[in-house]
Amino acid sequence: METQQEAIGSLKGYELLLTSQQHCSDSLALFLCTTYLPICYPENKDIIIKPCRAECEMSRFNCSSLLVHYSYPWPQILSCDKFEWHSPDSETWCVGNPKYTKEVFAADFPEVWGGIMNGTYHDYSVDTGDGELLRPNSSLFTYENSNCKDIGLLNTDHTFNDYDCALPCHSRFYGPQGNLDIIKAWTLVWAGLCCVSTLFTVMTFLFDQQRFRYPERAIIFSAVCYFFISVGFILGFIKSDEIVCEKGGVDGKPVIRQGDGEDAHLCFVQFFLIYYFMLASFLWWVILNLTWFLAAGLKWGHEAIAQKSRYFHAVAWILPAVLFTVICLTKEIDGDRQANICFVGNFKTSSLQYYVIGPLSLFYVFGMTFLGLGLLSMCNVRHELHHTGKKTDKLETLMIRIGMFSVLYSIPATILIACFLYENFQRGNWEMNYVSVCLKQRTCLKDSATDFEADANLLTFNLIKYLMMLVTGLSTGFWVLLSFKTASNWAKLLQRIRCCGKDSETAV
Repeated sequence: METQQEAIGSLKGYELLLTSQQHCSDSLALFLCTTYLPICYPENKDIIIKPCRAECEMSRFNCSSLLVHYSYPWPQILSCDKFEWHSPDSETWCVGNPKYTKEVFAADFPEVWGGIMNGTYHDYSVDTGDGELLRPNSSLFTYENSNCKDIGLLNTDHTFNDYDCALPCHSRFYGPQGNLDIIKAWTLVWAGLCCVSTLFTVMTFLFDQQRFRYPERAIIFSAVCYFFISVGFILGFIKSDEIVCEKGGVDGKPVIRQGDGEDAHLCFVQFFLIYYFMLASFLWWVILNLTWFLAAGLKWGHEAIAQKSRYFHAVAWILPAVLFTVICLTKEIDGDRQANICFVGNFKTSSLQYYVIGPLSLFYVFGMTFLGLGLLSMCNVRHELHHTGKKTDKLETLMIRIGMFSVLYSIPATILIACFLYENFQRGNWEMNYVSVCLKQRTCLKDSATDFEADANLLTFNLIKYLMMLVTGLSTGFWVLLSFKTASNWAKLLQRIRCCGKDSETAV
């Protein structure tokens, strides 16, 4: 220990063993105090007097089993091999009962001595013997006890599973750096494609707004949402750790951001872009299916639906704003180191359930209900028109295009919700595996650490999840692109630009 403050902080980790209910050894208090706060040699203050080997062996014999019960192994810093046996002939001093030389101790405590010789009592392992790792007790590992490093975390007032500790920004919890590089490149490619596709859709709408009436206009607003979502992902690639990481408090190392923290304005903006517009896009899909049902099933005209548009906008923009505000007030925003984005529920499964899975599932049920009613209504209308002998070419084309978009949206939406559900059920296992392995190996925070291996499916899972968050934006581009009118409108625009350029040259 470098300072007394650090020594006192380390001693707090043994507070449970020193209480009256859990008192396991009369030697423990003296042994711990003289180990962490050693006595200086009277004639030379540069020499410290350590506890005697007997004090260590008695403490370890009586207390190590209790520590293992709480999934906390006998610490390496207290290894009894580091301490000397008391010997009357030795010039080296130690703190403890002078009676217990090595020979006397062996004679008086044969059971303890047998454990020393045979190595039969639990020492530095938290392995149960059948290959399963024990769960570290969350009440022992906290930033207040300054022992978060023992489970691969840092001493900062954050949360990781049930532990009051922080996950380092450059942790192997997410897998090797190569996996993170793959995810960053993957999200950049799809975010870039989504950005271009949605921008093309919005610009096409701006050129000819009268062409896109309800129900089709809901697709345009969905494109606007996915444009901002893609911008959020691109921002994460550009700014990287600056967004999702923050200063690590007492340890000085960067940790994954939780809550508001310092310099969190970029995180706040990015969270708004991704979370708010993700919910809004789901709601515009619901509105698309609803207006489609009103037009096909209830025979509403475009004008009648347009008169209700203010209600559609109120629901689509205000409801996500309410949830966004609640999350900000409760400081539930946290960082996702894999895609370098700020989201919600990355460390608390309860937040993932309440603010992501719950709302998206509710919107999904409404959307699929209206989609089913719309498909049924369109089939009935087509059947009626066939009986009357009227042409149905335009109607069938509309059915195919709206059905194509709805399916292209519903499939990624289904997979995305499934991904969030899978993450909700598996997150605890991923986190417990990490802290258990780190507690056993004690090397997770080293730069060259390779002992911990993340779940083999984690990379594939995240690639699918981020793809589903972005790929729907491409479908809005296909919706607009697969139309002769789009080509015609863009051709007219380009011709107008070319003509204006020639007029300018003539004027010059």
